[in-house]
Amino acid sequence: MTLPKPDGVDTPSVPVRRRRRVEGLRWSLLALVIAALVLWPILRLEAKAFDDGASSFGRALAVPDIGQVLGYTLGLALGSVAIAVVLGVGLAWCTTRLPPRVAGVVAILPIIPLMVPSVASIAGWTYLLSPRTGMVNRLLRSIGLGSGATGPIDVYTLPWIIILTGFSLTSFVYLFVHASLRQRGAELEIAAAAAGATPWRVFRTITLPLLRPAIVYSTGITFLLGLGQFAAPLLLGGPQHIDVVTTLMFRLTADYPVDYALGAALATPLLLAGLAVVLLQRRALRDERRFVSVAGKSRYVAGRTSWWALAPILAYVTVAIVLPVFALVVVSFSPFWSGRIQPETFSVANWAAAFADTKVVAAIGTSVTAIGVAVVIVLPLGYLAAVALLHRTRMPAVIRATIDLLGNLSLSLPAALFGFAFLFTYTVEPFKLYGTTAMIVVAYVTLMIPYAIRPQLSSMLTTGGEYVEASRASGAGFVRTSLRISLPMIRTGLGVSAALIVVMLVHEFAASVMVTSANTQVLGSLLYATWSSGTSPEVAVIALVMVVVTSLGVGLAVLLGGSKALEQM
Repeated sequence: MTLPKPDGVDTPSVPVRRRRRVEGLRWSLLALVIAALVLWPILRLEAKAFDDGASSFGRALAVPDIGQVLGYTLGLALGSVAIAVVLGVGLAWCTTRLPPRVAGVVAILPIIPLMVPSVASIAGWTYLLSPRTGMVNRLLRSIGLGSGATGPIDVYTLPWIIILTGFSLTSFVYLFVHASLRQRGAELEIAAAAAGATPWRVFRTITLPLLRPAIVYSTGITFLLGLGQFAAPLLLGGPQHIDVVTTLMFRLTADYPVDYALGAALATPLLLAGLAVVLLQRRALRDERRFVSVAGKSRYVAGRTSWWALAPILAYVTVAIVLPVFALVVVSFSPFWSGRIQPETFSVANWAAAFADTKVVAAIGTSVTAIGVAVVIVLPLGYLAAVALLHRTRMPAVIRATIDLLGNLSLSLPAALFGFAFLFTYTVEPFKLYGTTAMIVVAYVTLMIPYAIRPQLSSMLTTGGEYVEASRASGAGFVRTSLRISLPMIRTGLGVSAALIVVMLVHEFAASVMVTSANTQVLGSLLYATWSSGTSPEVAVIALVMVVVTSLGVGLAVLLGGSKALEQM
């Protein structure tokens, strides 16, 4: 028996069903593109590890001091995360204790260290804490701390590698925790303070539990970043033979032919750790709406305020950015570096020589071109992925889950692992790109997909979908709706994405040194080459150029996203 249809309920017409099929094909194509960028290189590399009956795993276990390498890798990750979480949460809490008239400006200060690429910061710290010629060490010896011609601090040791890595990761923790504080009001803290609770008790019993999602998320992200650290172990660990998994993989690229099977086997623990952290995060943080900013609630009125809260923030900024940049500036204007600051010898000769060097000029051009092209490609890709994740009912669940998982995968795996995979994948047919700017662009686009998705998705969630739905109901297509409605409404999210991408790409060092060649270099790989065979003033000049490029790129991104883009990074 056929039941009559209820009044007002119609089955989808043929054009509607056809449109849904077309949309399904479009989203499937998007998932395929992301999979080709992110998954294909990793799968090809890991498949190499199983050649010859997976004998490469046995060879990996036979690598000299492999147990020590794994221990250093895990110790660096855990130690740097502990430092970053304590400092990042503490700094975010300090911003809530500041007087309202300065809180908005001061809250941006802990983000500024992101403008200094980690490899440039590490170079600056070597001029400060090098055992023999470090400025700080010379100062300490002059006041009787330490004896002899070296020390008392040796930056080329594991504890200092951990400390400096922790400083570099602090800003990332601060970004997540501070954003969480901005999303909610301070009613509970105010009530507790009115009941007589001390600031410490309010923080411990109310603020900290409410921040648990942000702390869990940021801890996972920084643990993965710490696990894949490359710049600090490579530049500082060399003199003491302190290797981690990523530097061990990099050293394999110095031999020809490259032992990709052994590299894949060494990378497997990092791959498994990354996937495990992703699954744990997805279990703990299932609803992305917890990351939405609510502009109507201000977090800068949480009870009593104090100017003393400014002191830890200024101290962190001084240590994280002022000191290393000061060291770079001094060394860049010195004819040679002996550890003595001699203003009477300062000149611009090193800068003139650098910009007269065709390699430096070419590296600047390649860096700017690769970053610019990557931004132009990855922002629309991130926009489409964000739309797919937002409209969860308009596509098969498996397609949405694929876009969600693969869109975050490159954030979950070390850049050095991707760099090694890119080197293996794009040096052979059918995509033989090694030695070209195109290979750098492909690497950059792949690594930046997560940073293009999340800020845009958060902006879409905050603006709501009413205007978009009204535009589609009026007959406007996807492209017209995007250009006239969606994109103008998420302008800030676009600016945040662009700023993050520029910062992360200038920071990017591990993948860059693996995918560049002697004839096609970016600033990061050129700095490493100069570090290995050049002079200290040359290194300092290139490091400062990286800082300038980052600052200019972020400035352009802020122009795109408006004045709030930097604050909402």
